Amino acid sequence: MSDSITLSDDLIHGIYNVIVQHDANVEKNMMLALQYLSAVSGYLAAGYPGNDNERDEVIDQLAAFAKHVAAQEAQDSAAQQQPAAPQGRSEQTDDPAVGIWKPE
Repeated sequence: MSDSITLSDDLIHGIYNVIVQHDANVEKNMMLALQYLSAVSGYLAAGYPGNDNERDEVIDQLAAFAKHVAAQEAQDSAAQQQPAAPQGRSEQTDDPAVGIWKPE
């Protein structure tokens, strides 16, 4: 497998749009889009040089890689949705258990 690949929004949307042009039902059914992508991977993997065991190992590696990418994307997406911590400072008061928050 390659050491690195580059995904971009343009690449993903371009591939998705080609699938939608082929089958408009994909817009209403994300599972259908995933089935198309999986079928294309399987189709291309059928031409992988080597024996059946080697091809099956490549397909297993691709499935694990897809899980890794999905987990990373979900983590990145969740991090982007979290609001930024408010900026400011806390000022001391006479009571050490109480402070006054001042936004900056």
